[in-house]
Amino acid sequence: MKRLIITFLLFFTLSQLSFGGERVLKVIYPNNLTLIYKQTQGKGIIAGSIFIRGGSFEDGTEKAGLTNLTLKLLLKGSKKYSDYDINKFFEDSGGYISSSSGEDFSNIDFAATVDNFPKAVEILMDILENPLFPEDKFVQEKGNMIAQIKAKKEEGFSIAFDELRKVIYKDTNYQYSPLGIEESLNNITSEDVRKRWNELLNSNRIVISIVGDASFKEFENQLNNFSRLPKKEHFSFPKIDKVIEDNQCITVHREGQQSTILIAYNAPTLLDKDYIPFRVLNGILGSGFTSRMFQELREKRGLAYATGSYFPTRLNIGTVVLYIGTDPKKGENAEKGMREVVKSLREEIKEEEIKTSKEKILGTFMMDHQTRSKQAYYLGWFETVGLGYQMDKNYTNLIKKVKLKDLTELTTKYFKKSSCIIVSP
Repeated sequence: MKRLIITFLLFFTLSQLSFGGERVLKVIYPNNLTLIYKQTQGKGIIAGSIFIRGGSFEDGTEKAGLTNLTLKLLLKGSKKYSDYDINKFFEDSGGYISSSSGEDFSNIDFAATVDNFPKAVEILMDILENPLFPEDKFVQEKGNMIAQIKAKKEEGFSIAFDELRKVIYKDTNYQYSPLGIEESLNNITSEDVRKRWNELLNSNRIVISIVGDASFKEFENQLNNFSRLPKKEHFSFPKIDKVIEDNQCITVHREGQQSTILIAYNAPTLLDKDYIPFRVLNGILGSGFTSRMFQELREKRGLAYATGSYFPTRLNIGTVVLYIGTDPKKGENAEKGMREVVKSLREEIKEEEIKTSKEKILGTFMMDHQTRSKQAYYLGWFETVGLGYQMDKNYTNLIKKVKLKDLTELTTKYFKKSSCIIVSP
């Protein structure tokens, strides 16, 4: 009877997906948790991603790094299973389990054989409902994160990007990486971790995406277990109205033989109508060997050891970051050259460049979808951020529809103001 009631309460949405013609099932449980399920045909593998809306943007300055630490500790043991038991099960079943946290959301990724999937769900539920956050693991993992932060100080790009964050994300919770800073990590207690997990374990925040070689009906009973996760307050991503302003270049000195220069411009956020066209524009600007930055600054002028542009997917404060690693003696010419490449976009964009950029984007997207784990990730991610899982089908068509006029409008709209960081000996 219980199974009958739950099944009756489920809300189903079916749609056709482009990859292999499989059908995708969306289930919204009574606790408002969303499940995306896609059946495939293959060698008996099933993979999934558990997305939790909420990342480091909720940490604040005093507790920066808290969410990331919480997700790392989540797999260090539960009421029924030690961290050894958890890892051994997934490895022995030919799969894996991992956890991570970004600025906007956190996630747990896993894979197992179809035969072992019921046990995998049992373990996952115990991890979610009964994590131990053991004190010895807490001390160890916090030490590991502090070591990572110190190691980043040896890398020119990491130093530059951390300094750039402080400028372009000033006075927001995005100004620190999900890893946090050493001072804040030292302030975090194991009780903070438990409280943070209590906030995150909210079915209103959770989207679970599963792709594998079995039907939904085959595992319906096991998947219904997710309906018992606690439903708490409604969650919405915050909206932060902040843009990059013109700033003089800030120079940070460190030992080394190379200079790193980062220049950030405003760019669309993920839900902006300009996001897809800008993805194509970034492909022309600085993505890969065919991009203008690589061809002009490295191949023609010999100014770069490495160069390109980075367009992070953001729900708030959209940015595109140009970077170059260069000889310190060439630093001034390198910075000037980066700005000249941006200016060249406003002067002319060729159809051949648009075609090449689209091919790169579509090729990468299709290659990612060769694995069930990536298919599950994309479906869940699109649903989590508010675009809907159907975007996994629509994305390639939207990229293909981008026209020259769409790009020329972007070059004048976004590349006006910039912030700059130089890390140099």
